[in-house]
This record gives sequence, C-alpha cells and structure tokens, in this order.
Amino acid sequence: MAFSKYIVPALMASGAAYAASNNCGKAGSITNITAQADADNLSSCETVQGDVVILPQAASGITFNGIQQIAGSLIADGATNVTSIGAPDLTSIGNKFSLSGIILLTSLNFPELTSVGSIDFQALPNLQALTFNKGVSKAGSVSITNTGLTSLAGIELTSVGDFDLTANTALKSINVNDIKNITGTLIISANNNQLNIEFPNLVSAQNLTFRNTSSISVPSLANLTGELGLFGNYISNFSAPNLTRCADLDFDGNGALTEIDLPQLTTLTGGLAISNNGKLDVISLPKLAKVQGAIDLTGDYTNVSLPALTEVKGGFNAESTGNFSCSAFDDLRKNNVISGTYNCTQTSHPTTMDGGSGSSTTSSSSSSSATSKGAAVANMAVPSVGITALVGALLSLLM
Repeated sequence: MAFSKYIVPALMASGAAYAASNNCGKAGSITNITAQADADNLSSCETVQGDVVILPQAASGITFNGIQQIAGSLIADGATNVTSIGAPDLTSIGNKFSLSGIILLTSLNFPELTSVGSIDFQALPNLQALTFNKGVSKAGSVSITNTGLTSLAGIELTSVGDFDLTANTALKSINVNDIKNITGTLIISANNNQLNIEFPNLVSAQNLTFRNTSSISVPSLANLTGELGLFGNYISNFSAPNLTRCADLDFDGNGALTEIDLPQLTTLTGGLAISNNGKLDVISLPKLAKVQGAIDLTGDYTNVSLPALTEVKGGFNAESTGNFSCSAFDDLRKNNVISGTYNCTQTSHPTTMDGGSGSSTTSSSSSSSATSKGAAVANMAVPSVGITALVGALLSLLM
C-alpha cells in the first residue's frame, strides 16, 4: 500500500505531462483553431510543434497565451470574422507567418516576436499597424500586399531575401534603418502616391524595383547584382552616390524626374534604358565605362554625357525630341566602342529598341531594357532584363 501511495501520483503526473506534450503537436502536424478555447488548449505549451492554423470559421479575437515558439507555421486564410490575433509571449515562428483574406482584422499583437521564417500578409484592408514591439529582426522573405498599413514600424530586418510591398494604399513611409542586404528581389509598387522610402544602410542587393513613389533614399547602396528599375514614380531626382555596378539600369515613365545622380557607376553587366521621362533634360553618367548589353535612350532630353564610355557590347539607340548632338557617339561607333546596331537621331517621335514610344509627349511606352535586342545584334550572351522590369512593362501598358 505504501508503494501505491507514491506510484499512483507519479503515474498521474506522468500522464498529465504526456497529455500536455501530445497537445503541443509534433513535427508535420496541424493544430486547427476555430475558437479561443482551442488556443487556450495550447497555453501550457512553451513550444508548439508543426503548424497552427486558424480556420475560416473562426470568429472574433484569437489570443495564444503562454506559447513562446511555434516550430512550424502560423496560418490564417479566409477567417473573415476574426478581428484580432495575438500572442503576447511568442518570440519565434519557424516557418511562415501567413495571414490572408482577414478583412475585419484590426489588431495584430505580437510584442515579443523577433524571428520568423517568412512573412506573407495579403488582403488585410483594416490592419493599420503592426504591434511588434521588440521588432522582427529576422525573416527569410517579406510580402505585404493589399493591407491598410500606414507604416512598417516593427519590421527591423538587417537582411532579407525577397521583399515585396504592393498595393498598400495607406502606406506613406518605409524606413527600415537596419537593413544592409537584400539577397532576393525588392518590389515596391502601387502603394500610396506620397510614399517615402528610406534605406539608409542598404549596401548590397540583387534586384530593386520602385513604382509610384514620391522619394527614394539609398545613400549607402554600392553593389547590385541584378536590375535597378524605376517606373512611373513621382520623384524629382534619384541619387545612389556609392553605386558602382549593376546589371540592368532602367528608368521609364518618371514624369517629374529631372536628375539621375550616379557619380560612381562604372559597369553595367546588362543594359541601360532611359525612356519617357518628360522633364529629364540631361542624362549624365560620368564614370560609366562598360556596358555588356545595349544602350537605349529615348525622350525629350537635350544633352547626353557618357565621357568615360569605352565598351558597349550591344547596340546603341538615342532618339530625342530635343536638340542634342550625336557627334560624340558617332565617333564611338567609328572607333568600334559600340559593337551592335547604331542609331542616333533627333525626332518628333522617339522610339525605343523594341518599337515602343520613348517620349512623354507622345503615347505612353512600355518599360523595356535595352539588353535583349542589342545583345542579339551583337551576338553576345549577356544578361537580359530582370523579371521585375517585365512586370513593370506589363503594368505600364495596363495603366
């Protein structure tokens, strides 16, 4: 009997521990949440294994108390009646933090969250702020589309893969002070027309595409392995004082643009395309020496200055409604600096290499890089325009 006095409580404690452990999921499992009671069943779990999924039929607010880590993903798709989601103790989500189609969501309260595998927020029209008090400093990728966010306060990344901010029409400010490296593609498009973008410490990136913005600040940007594309922005000037090289460089349809300041740019491993920027009178790239693709300059400019140019592997096209001289480029052609097809002319209807209109005084043009056609003429294998530029082109045609 004395033995049973000790073994029975021990077995009961063991059973309770097993039940709690079993309730915390396992790798590859899915824990479904339909009501607050389901979330409360996880409150004894410091770590939840597998995924936690808030189902579409869930209603009102869901708060995950006690949980510090979710090893898998936290997902809510189509939970149209949920107004708030919170986890006051949660520090990390191993895989996706994915919220989609939660049209009544107004509160996202994760004050301790610092690390996620990725962020994917879509169709959250009433979510105006992120309550990430400690700041998310680690995420493999971020995609925030069609939300009511007015700022990105709480996103404090130092490095990220893909970074997509699209159709957040209340978003007026993007200031990610700590970010130094973007290893994938950055797309900022169709947000508020007064959007100000600041990446003060961004040094390196792969592809950067900006659309429909009022200001862009990248003072530390030094190296791009892919494309830099600006399409349909409202900026008056663009400056990247430390940028030395990139693949494709593409400026199209920036109606207020008067100045492009790239004083240290020496090399394009792709091509240069500048078109349809109505107020851009002078195109000057003082240190640009080598262009592996083609150069395609169309618009209303009166002066083009490329004094350091020593090699253009693709073709060259310069057409403008303005009064400018082709003599310097005629000489470059004669001296075989330009390897591909050559065209330089003043015309009332400037045309890009792909046949589109290149001037804001005529019909709107598609945004296309000069690389593909020019490189083909020169029979050279060079990088073609990035996928972001193609997206920009299609959007330009639809707008």
